[in-house]
Amino acid sequence: MDNRYPQLTGGNLMKKFLLATGFALCFTCCTPVATRANTIESSTAVTAAQFTEALNSVTDTVTKYTTTTVNIRKEPNADSEILGQSMRGGSFEIVTEINGWAMITTEDGYAYMKADWFSDVPVSTYSDEDLKILAMILCGEAQSLPDEEQRLVGSVFLNRIKSNKFPNTFAGVATQRGQYSSWWDGNAHRQITDRNWKNARWLLENGSILPDNVLYQSGGHQGKGYPKKKYHSYFY
Repeated sequence: MDNRYPQLTGGNLMKKFLLATGFALCFTCCTPVATRANTIESSTAVTAAQFTEALNSVTDTVTKYTTTTVNIRKEPNADSEILGQSMRGGSFEIVTEINGWAMITTEDGYAYMKADWFSDVPVSTYSDEDLKILAMILCGEAQSLPDEEQRLVGSVFLNRIKSNKFPNTFAGVATQRGQYSSWWDGNAHRQITDRNWKNARWLLENGSILPDNVLYQSGGHQGKGYPKKKYHSYFY
């Protein structure tokens, strides 16, 4: 298990690994994050010398975005020193890629990351806590319902966060009195199913599937909105 972190401190820490794009890397000693990041790496054989040679044919960099937590390493191998980490949604200038590793630019030169975990388009960002709260709401309101119904329930939740009629945080919307009764009656605190996790993650990565002004759901028909589905109505 790779949970080794360099002991970097103070201003030098932030200066040393600020990316050219302006994104700061994560230099915490959070073992669970390090463990998760390490599990997505492999020891594909490639050397820094190969990248140096490849620089002769590089004419420009390409901006890409991390799709999960990824280690930033001194050398292109899974045993190399960890210089820092990027959380999901980090932006990097990719110089070139060889055998599953990407060379990135930093203010102090080059570093390396696994290339498999980059996207060519910007990636939505969310915290593990946000994911858990949304999954709990799906569990409480639609635990065993079809995926479409879970995503509709989750869409109302996401729309509320964006609306000035409700709190603007995941925790604020979930715990607002008089709204999600499942948070208070214990249903949201049951065992979260795999499909609850899957649908919560899908919503955070793809966004609401309802218009922004659809802010309510009910077991019966209320207000103006979409035709009632089998289990809920969704309305303005």
